[in-house]
Amino acid sequence: DQRALASDNYDAVTAFQILEHMVAPYLALKEIKARKLLASVPLNLWFAPAYRNPIDKRDQHFHEFEDWQFDWLLNKAGWDIKARKKFSNPVKKPGIRPLLRSFPPRYYLVYAERITP
Repeated sequence: DQRALASDNYDAVTAFQILEHMVAPYLALKEIKARKLLASVPLNLWFAPAYRNPIDKRDQHFHEFEDWQFDWLLNKAGWDIKARKKFSNPVKKPGIRPLLRSFPPRYYLVYAERITP
């Protein structure tokens, strides 16, 4: 249900770690009427498959982005990126995958403003 996105009662919208769960995030991003957007997505990693929880079908990623893909998606949906940051979230567990996850950026955070026609 994306009816709330079409409201122009908001100055800004945040979307932290939700767009990757959507089949068509473009439609939601295009529908937002707010002037500002702060959004984060997981980055695609070469050593890890897309996240999937076999127990909960709602807890799965339809997308894991590369930074240029998310930039392009935002631009196509009418957003101008003003700032961006990549970061990792190191896990304090033993093992090769937790070690690998501490080096490359895992998340991508973007601040964008609506492009005025």
